Amino acid sequence: MAFSFSSEESGGNDQSVSDHSVSSSGIYWTVGAFALVSLAGIILNQLIASKLGVTSLGRYNSFLAVIIVGGQMGSAGIHGSVLYHTPKFRSESRPTGQVLVGALTATTVTSLLSTGLIVGIGEVLLRAAGNDYYLKGLHAIALGLFLYPLNKVLLSHINGLRRIRSFSVLFASRFVLLAFFAWGANRFFDGDQHLLWTITLTEVVMFLALLFTVRQELIRNPKWEALNENVRAHFRFGIRGLIGGMLLDLNTRVDILLLGVIAGSESVGIYSIGSLFAEGLYQLTMVPRYSYDPVVTHLIVEERHTELKDVVQEAKRKTYYLIIPIVAIANVCYPFVVGILFGEDLAMDSWKVFGILSIGLVLSAGYVPFTNLLQQAGKPTRQSALLGAITGVNIILNLALIPLFGMVGAALATAIAQVSLIFFLRGLARSVIGYRL
Repeated sequence: MAFSFSSEESGGNDQSVSDHSVSSSGIYWTVGAFALVSLAGIILNQLIASKLGVTSLGRYNSFLAVIIVGGQMGSAGIHGSVLYHTPKFRSESRPTGQVLVGALTATTVTSLLSTGLIVGIGEVLLRAAGNDYYLKGLHAIALGLFLYPLNKVLLSHINGLRRIRSFSVLFASRFVLLAFFAWGANRFFDGDQHLLWTITLTEVVMFLALLFTVRQELIRNPKWEALNENVRAHFRFGIRGLIGGMLLDLNTRVDILLLGVIAGSESVGIYSIGSLFAEGLYQLTMVPRYSYDPVVTHLIVEERHTELKDVVQEAKRKTYYLIIPIVAIANVCYPFVVGILFGEDLAMDSWKVFGILSIGLVLSAGYVPFTNLLQQAGKPTRQSALLGAITGVNIILNLALIPLFGMVGAALATAIAQVSLIFFLRGLARSVIGYRL
């Protein structure tokens, strides 16, 4: 069964190693977390748009995209290695602290290198262009850019331990902190320059909270003598999954990045309102993924393939049943809700963006929870091929359609790329799991 409807939850303490059910309480915690993420995202965007304008909103979201995409480069796929090896070590009754210590060591090196590269290149280009605003913005997010990959590793380890309560609270905290600090920057400072420092401040607080949460893992059987071996294992896995890891986050931001380059910050500001609400729906379909990722690894490592098939089929069915009516209701309510929050003009301009993106989500919803299936099966190269194919479709279509249709073109390109997940995942996974998804 895909869901075990019991009062026991999978957070707090690690679940029993032999228990591979996905508890209802674990799902409720992640649903609650993503509801909070969506609410915080709405508040954040509404605050910036209403107080500082759509252009400032576009700038903020552009720098946030740099953090996410650049931070993915800095993690070098190691967070994916953690999400695979942590449940694997649990199935093999090996101390999971070894996984975390090796991953943090490796990621510190890769994040330093990638942050230095991004900031260095940005410094040269922005000084040459005389763009003082973006240069100061780059300096503001530099520390956050370094910490983001470390935070991804720490979150992945908590997820791999199936501590769903802790994972849900900490995941939601990032977006709550972004909104809270943005409110503070707007309240106590003039203009939007200080706004970008709130991104770095959020990552600093997250890093401290995550370290506190996993403190026992760092001191309980870390096996420091095995550090070199663990670091090498993470690098090997990470390199094979690097492209996939980078593209997983890039694929959710490529429309905004290309729209900003081709059409400008104002278009990004309007588009980001529609995509914000569509992202909320997308995250709702992603909620089961955080419970299923470690379960997939456990079942594959233990060669329980029939049980895995049952889990996947039931999860797909439940996800489609959930998302179809929600998307229909959301499209009806969108102009009224967004009109209240952002004004009637922005609501109408962004409604078509939301509608197109939500159609792509409806069609692919059942497969979204298993986006990481190939990685969790220990096949990071295939995972990279999957996400490379999807992102390639996304980039090509965005470049082709944005010049013709502007924001609508970006939405169409992103929706089609989302649907392509179905075909690419089914093709690549069949030989790995022995049946067609």
